[in-house]
Amino acid sequence: MRFSEFTGNRDSAARLKERIRQGTSFHAYLIDGPEGIGKRRLAYTAAQALMCEDPRDGEPCGECPACRKVMGGNHADLHYITTDGSSIKDEQIEGIQGILFSKPFDGDHTILIIDKADTMTARAQNRLLKTLEEPARSVRVFLLTEKRSDILPTIVSRSVVIRLKPVEAEEIRQFLINSHGADEKDAEIAAACSGGCPGKAVRLLQDEDFKQRRERSITCAKALAKAGSLPEFMKTLEEDLRDKEEALEFLDMVLLWYRDLLLLDLKAGNEIMNRDRAEELALAGEKVSRKQILRTLEELENAKQDILMNANKGYVIRNMYLKIRG
Repeated sequence: MRFSEFTGNRDSAARLKERIRQGTSFHAYLIDGPEGIGKRRLAYTAAQALMCEDPRDGEPCGECPACRKVMGGNHADLHYITTDGSSIKDEQIEGIQGILFSKPFDGDHTILIIDKADTMTARAQNRLLKTLEEPARSVRVFLLTEKRSDILPTIVSRSVVIRLKPVEAEEIRQFLINSHGADEKDAEIAAACSGGCPGKAVRLLQDEDFKQRRERSITCAKALAKAGSLPEFMKTLEEDLRDKEEALEFLDMVLLWYRDLLLLDLKAGNEIMNRDRAEELALAGEKVSRKQILRTLEELENAKQDILMNANKGYVIRNMYLKIRG
């Protein structure tokens, strides 16, 4: 793992590398961004660089015993915490506190990576705050979050915030082709549906059911543009409403279809993502007005936000359908 090999967000990776190279890394970093954007990879690359026995201009060598231990997840001074059930509990933070106030076993740093840190209970966050208020010089803490607003402001204020932004689809496409041997068509589709997250693109590329889900999303997208039966529409969605992540992925793919329709209407067809369905898009575009496209895009975004706020998925989708068809 090297900072220079990141897909997207290279400025953020380069700044962190430079602080490590100079020996001026901060005691706590909050790395914020959507799932699959590269938060864990950045934290583990930083851990490897901090613990490396032969660093090269801020980059980990990847070959020394310390680097190999970090990559293997078995370094004695690297600790990883994630959710126990739906949250990170107070006792999980309590269990690590003693280690964080002790000297490292095998090197100069003790590193704690807290994945999904925004799920920490209030008690867990308050306990962690005590660690951040009086950090040992050797300790580095990496908090990985998807929703920074759920972290106590006092924790945020004691951390360097690194916000990872969505990556351009073309860069992800090239990454999938060059690093994962994907063919161009599969890489383009996975990149387009990844929401700018390289990790999600890799998952979609390896997901045997993804192509079927995409076909269902296109069927539903077409159904939204014409009068039809709500029960039939919902039946088409049954397999894609099982959990929040699947529902959001479905809405993203439908959004992508309508974004392409808007681009065609704006005479920007060279920018569409569903290039393998260009003829179908052109036909669909003849049957829907720009006003309908914009309204559908707005309601799809509203539905995504409602599901993110844990509203009932079935109710949200029904309500979205009725507003679009109303």
